[in-house]
Amino acid sequence: MNKNITTLLAVETYIRECAREIRGDKILLDTDVANLYKISIEELHRTVAENKNCFPQDFMFLLEEEEKQKLSLTGKKVYAFTQAGILMLGGQLKSSKAIRTHIQMLELFVDSMPGKVFEILSEIQ
Repeated sequence: MNKNITTLLAVETYIRECAREIRGDKILLDTDVANLYKISIEELHRTVAENKNCFPQDFMFLLEEEEKQKLSLTGKKVYAFTQAGILMLGGQLKSSKAIRTHIQMLELFVDSMPGKVFEILSEIQ
């Protein structure tokens, strides 16, 4: 893999800075995810709406009014994305910038758990 370490570190730093804990889950808000993938919030919401079946409750959830108030957020819909939801969204996006970021996210994930996928697959078999 040809990795740009500086870019990977920037992505990891951005995620760490934006991460919050809500309902016991580490999440990124929809605005932070849109910034990460360099897309508009409208494109993010449209992608989620068009691919609703890809986002179960443990991947993404809608913040309740009380949660939005606690975080001083406005807007009709504010989504919270878990790690799985962030990765799933990236796979749905079509812009070249979003695809590059998605690849970087996958590299970070794979690098953080080398061999884990094969370990899990061997346990299943």
